[in-house]
Amino acid sequence: MLAAAIRLIGRQGSVATSLAQIGLEAGYSRGLPVARFGTKLALLEEVVDASERWFERRVARQIGDRKGLEALFFRMSTHLQGARDDASGTITVYQLYMESIGAVAELRPRMRAYGEAYRQGFRRHLAEAAERGELRPGTDIDQMATTILGAVRGVIIQSLVDGGTTNLETAGKHLISLFRETLSPRAPADIAPSA
Repeated sequence: MLAAAIRLIGRQGSVATSLAQIGLEAGYSRGLPVARFGTKLALLEEVVDASERWFERRVARQIGDRKGLEALFFRMSTHLQGARDDASGTITVYQLYMESIGAVAELRPRMRAYGEAYRQGFRRHLAEAAERGELRPGTDIDQMATTILGAVRGVIIQSLVDGGTTNLETAGKHLISLFRETLSPRAPADIAPSA
């Protein structure tokens, strides 16, 4: 049923998607989603929970034992690869983000928590990098985590809107390169030019 919900929400948004439609799309009765989830909000929250679990398993495999900036850049790359590899799920999550701002305001606390969990993942790696001496002195870890999340989301949204014209792999490499330069403990002026 969750796969059916993701397909329908991705195509038409959650406002236009009924529990009955989800039941039929999944090959079951119209009433089964109500019996299983109770409310549409509970089903939408389960879609978000499933997406979060999928991503956390994926990021754990990609990062492994890495710490600090290396882990940060692997996390950024994993966000972009996930959007590329599961475009339907990504569209659904971003659809729910936007709908939680207005049309489905009761979903906003869950979407806020979803986004904050991702921001905290970036923040954790930045804090590790600071402890390891990998960050430029004076870096505001909280603001940088917010900025990184915003940049990653922006590239993903751009790719979704332009129908994949934005190459997420290439954009991801460029984004990581920019943040590597920004976060490096040595300012560009401190780096001696090569002879």
